[in-house]
Amino acid sequence: MLVRLHAAALRGVDAVPVTVEVRVDRGIHFLMVGLPDSAVRESQQRIKSAIEHLGFRWPGKGITINLAPAGLRKEGAAYDLPLAMGILAASGQIETGAFEETLMMGELALDGSLRPIRGGLALAAGLPQLQHLILPRASAAEAALLPGVSTLAADHLRDVVDHISGSRPLQPLLCQLPTMLEAQKARSLQPLADIKGQEQAIAAMAVAAGGGHNVCMTGPPGSGKSLLARAMVGLLPPLSAEEAIEVNRIHSVSDRSGQAKGLVLQRPFRSPHHTISDVALVGGGSDPRPGEISLAHAGVLFLDELPEMPRHVLEVLRQPMETAEMTISRARSTVVFPAAFQLVAAMNPCPCGMYSNNPKLRKQCRCSRHARQQYVRKVSGPLMDRIDIHLQVDAVPASALMPEPGALGRENRRQRLKRASDWQQRVGAAHDIQRNRNPGGKTNHALDGEVLHGIAALDRDGSKLLRRCMDHFGFSARAYTRLLRMARTIADLDRREQVSPLDVAQAIALRRAGSDTEEWLDQQGTTTAANLFSP
Repeated sequence: MLVRLHAAALRGVDAVPVTVEVRVDRGIHFLMVGLPDSAVRESQQRIKSAIEHLGFRWPGKGITINLAPAGLRKEGAAYDLPLAMGILAASGQIETGAFEETLMMGELALDGSLRPIRGGLALAAGLPQLQHLILPRASAAEAALLPGVSTLAADHLRDVVDHISGSRPLQPLLCQLPTMLEAQKARSLQPLADIKGQEQAIAAMAVAAGGGHNVCMTGPPGSGKSLLARAMVGLLPPLSAEEAIEVNRIHSVSDRSGQAKGLVLQRPFRSPHHTISDVALVGGGSDPRPGEISLAHAGVLFLDELPEMPRHVLEVLRQPMETAEMTISRARSTVVFPAAFQLVAAMNPCPCGMYSNNPKLRKQCRCSRHARQQYVRKVSGPLMDRIDIHLQVDAVPASALMPEPGALGRENRRQRLKRASDWQQRVGAAHDIQRNRNPGGKTNHALDGEVLHGIAALDRDGSKLLRRCMDHFGFSARAYTRLLRMARTIADLDRREQVSPLDVAQAIALRRAGSDTEEWLDQQGTTTAANLFSP
């Protein structure tokens, strides 16, 4: 008897339909074709034990299994469930009525219980025109995020047999995504409120969050760079339903253990160690999996100790920073992973880390000017050119860190919370403006060409200032575009339609931090950078 069932194979974040054909006939053999890997080929013993544990018999005949299409490699133990159901049906022990409308995947234990598999949401998103998707319960939870898909959760092979026979149908899981996202809207203000004495840096991070701009912070150890980076997630607006589905889809296929890790309902914050390899950062492998940049999709990728990272690792960031996706080509396949991350980098100003605008700290620095230059040059110019905001973070004086006594301390705490709330609201409003105005709801960071020049049109004074800046500092064409994007974001934070010369001046100060930039802006008749930031 020949039986056909529906399954799927994962390719990147997509699912490719697979037809499982099982035939039980004369002979004594177990033959599986269709490019199965070792995990699929080893399924015989798991399936046999699970079937016999349920009280069914293992067919004492020849079993031939074909996984179609034959040219597509099948990997992992997730084919256990359709293979077991196919053998039971082909041997006449269960009915086959519901197979035509159901896709099922799951790894079997020896007692027939179902273990989680990776890619549950990807399977649901790539579901062909079928009525139901049967998955292990832990994997079905993420698949149920997708509205319009009937996802059935099973704990045991017996549950699937009873569902197919109609004796005890499985009930579809309800899509709880809107409710779960609503519960996450109250973002914590704690990380931002904990920051003391870095008002200019907080304002710069708000500009970065308001338009999706990349940031590189330079400052001595202990100046608060890591805390500022973590505060970025609190500034960003909550995940939309579409973003949550895409983020969980990526995290689902990245799971190498097959164990359920829980749903991602907040913007990701990824902080890999500086010894990370290029494959771990951007993704890859013989069976390509997403790297850290894709796991940071719709969130923040924090790279601390930037010059300490191998140069060849950093260089692979260039392409995804421009295209917001990572293409990985292998001999057997090519996959594309989303990578719309926001880069936040941090570095020391010199090898010892003590060089600072603070004269007291600068006295502790023993690095020569040449050593400082060589240290900074570990990060290539083209990569730094792709970073919009270059921020100098100075050490915080001890007086600002000391706890204030009694009522004064409580009042200052309330002020910091209010500051954090104000910036959070301004960033959220800026994102709403961009979502309604920009094509495709893109952030300003992703705008280019005529669209950008139409949205961020400058008046005569703004154009003159930007042109003089390009000539004086020798900025590249890429820098010109990024300055225009930042100026647009600064205007959005203030809810202004027109980009003013003041916005351009602030963008210049953010692009090229330093006293010489402020002096040049003063010469142009604009307000210095220190006076441009206001909560």
